[in-house]
Amino acid sequence: MRFFVVPEGRRFLMSLFVALAWLPAACGYHFPGSTPQTESRWQNATLHIVGKGAEQKPQLTFMLRDRLQARLGFNGAVGGTSPGLVVKLFLDPMERSLITEDRAGRANLFRMTLRARPVAEGEKGLPAYPVVHGTASYYEPYISTSVQATQQRAETEAMEQLADTLVAVLSTPFQ
Repeated sequence: MRFFVVPEGRRFLMSLFVALAWLPAACGYHFPGSTPQTESRWQNATLHIVGKGAEQKPQLTFMLRDRLQARLGFNGAVGGTSPGLVVKLFLDPMERSLITEDRAGRANLFRMTLRARPVAEGEKGLPAYPVVHGTASYYEPYISTSVQATQQRAETEAMEQLADTLVAVLSTPFQ
């Protein structure tokens, strides 16, 4: 029986490749869809999502709250065990804007934009967070029956992008 023999030069390159493949995991990189560790700073904080956007799209607001609670460890709007730490998320109304239009005057490409401004209250030394955006571009079909479904998919995509960006911003260590 004959075994596969790797020459010395190739063995070194293969071991180097394996070492470089594990490097992103060692640096804390997470592949999309993987479950990151929750941020301990927000474990007992209360999350409130308020504003005209929360009133306009309650279903998207619920999905956003659910994602932030799962990924950052927030308590719901009812209250946390640390009554002093509250994160208010001011949600602007969803904006729909025309990007391109075809020659016949029918709208083709639209962009959905969702903006939120997180404000942390209750402790000294909390940072001021920037306004965070979530956007999704989509083609609106000429068939009127599928327009609403396409818009809802774009709204959901914008909300997911907003949630991912909020997780990144709120997970950033501050002093």
